Amino acid sequence: MAKRKVSIQRNLGTRGAVVEQMAEGSVIDKLAGSMSNVDIGFRPTEQRVYEINLDRITPDPAQPRHLLPTDLRTAVHEKSISPAEAMRELVLRAEQGDTVALLILGGRQKGPVEEDDEIVEDTGLLALARSIREVGLRQPLNVYRIDDPEQPDRTAYRLGEGERRFWAHHLLVQQGYEEFHSVRCIVETLPEDEEVIHQRQEAENAARVDLPALARARSMQRIKERLNLEMGTRVPGENTIKLPSQRELQVAIGQRVKSFTGRAIGDRMVRNYLALLNLSPEAQDLVEAAQLTEKQLRPVLRLPTDAEQLTMIQRIVEEKWSGSKVLQQVLAPPAPKSSLREVSQTTVEQRFEKRVLDAAKTIHSLLSLPPENYEEAVTTLALRAKDSKTRQALQALRQALEEILLKVEDLTEASVVEVPLLAVIPPLDGLKRHLPLEKFQIFESEVLTGSQILEQLTAWRQSDSILASRLEPFFNQIELDAEALRAGEPTPLPRLSGEKKPNYGDLAVYKVESGVSIYWAHELLVKRGESQFKLMRAEIVSINIVDDN
Repeated sequence: MAKRKVSIQRNLGTRGAVVEQMAEGSVIDKLAGSMSNVDIGFRPTEQRVYEINLDRITPDPAQPRHLLPTDLRTAVHEKSISPAEAMRELVLRAEQGDTVALLILGGRQKGPVEEDDEIVEDTGLLALARSIREVGLRQPLNVYRIDDPEQPDRTAYRLGEGERRFWAHHLLVQQGYEEFHSVRCIVETLPEDEEVIHQRQEAENAARVDLPALARARSMQRIKERLNLEMGTRVPGENTIKLPSQRELQVAIGQRVKSFTGRAIGDRMVRNYLALLNLSPEAQDLVEAAQLTEKQLRPVLRLPTDAEQLTMIQRIVEEKWSGSKVLQQVLAPPAPKSSLREVSQTTVEQRFEKRVLDAAKTIHSLLSLPPENYEEAVTTLALRAKDSKTRQALQALRQALEEILLKVEDLTEASVVEVPLLAVIPPLDGLKRHLPLEKFQIFESEVLTGSQILEQLTAWRQSDSILASRLEPFFNQIELDAEALRAGEPTPLPRLSGEKKPNYGDLAVYKVESGVSIYWAHELLVKRGESQFKLMRAEIVSINIVDDN
């Protein structure tokens, strides 16, 4: 079929022509129609390959694969800049050393990816543009004819599949190759139900091995939104729809992907992909430009703040870490900092440190003995302590240890405790991005517990499909953290600051400084009847005494 399209395009001499100049029916098409009763080895289709001016094609904002950075993509969608202007800006940023722009144009340099890491495409737009310039466009774009209200007398087109090829043509024009100002396209009529376009994109994305992890996650999210409505059941006697559980949706997504590719994908892996959408826009731009894999990004989501996640992603890109290396870095405890280690020669301070540590280890070994041996050793040491020098040494050791322990307490910034959820003020800041202003103001104006807020969010999610879509990233993340807590996996401890009033003894009220999703994961588990999670392990970074007088 592909050979026939190329042959038709070559025979008709369509290069440089626009769609409006094409004849209604070609000689080849009429001949094929008259031979419908003859076995000619192919069947005619409605798809034709034409050359279309780039200015008439607009990218699809719903395409899961995001090639441009967030700000440029948004500007193109809002028509504040044209695609050509967006490409000029991208090239300018690359010339100024912008990492994301350089990765998009120059491609991803391979790092120490392990054998079980996912293999991704290793070319940038410059390489693709060079290939098109040297050997031509081997696979046309798929576009849909649309009506543009701003230009009713001019035919416009929406890009269906082939976004990288589309932007590679813009890059060639930007480099001065004006002959690429038009691009070969297969033109189709826009379906009445645009969901057909989405399903085609999802099928293409699911089948591609080189699809970046974030694009795959967005594709799964769109499948999830559709399945959420398809699988919803109306509650008898009520005007509400009961939505399926997260696990049911994740299993269904895996089955839908399998129907596209023939390869099964488990609900846990679906959940891992969807969790990537909780990364900040800046992090997502860098992740997609560098084409990082899900395995490389999975440990990053354990970090509590957007800033820490972005910093870790920058290190992954710069140092080319594999997935296992990232996991080691995230789980590794911070290396202790000691000025003594920086001294190249033996000093008095180093000798003091070594001897005190040796003595502490000896005492620890002594205390670990069986009771009978321990008592004998202590008695023997006490007999020797009759000597004044030995007694003085023991007293000096005790004093040194006490001073060290007191100093440790002074230097400790946080202590790990178990805090009742009812003593924690529910963190609302993280919900701003997921709720309309009028909904968010309800929580600000009323004094509600975390469980009451979660109950209200769940109710909105079940009754409003649009709001359910906005809340999906929030629920995806707390579902992920809840499963990790239930399984006993290591998770970052929330950091809390507290306030106490002198008249209320040891009672304190805490505010979440970091680890918001862990708090909501505890509330979710309690809501499901797992009362052991009413206490949350957390680091207390500060306690302030508030005197109302």
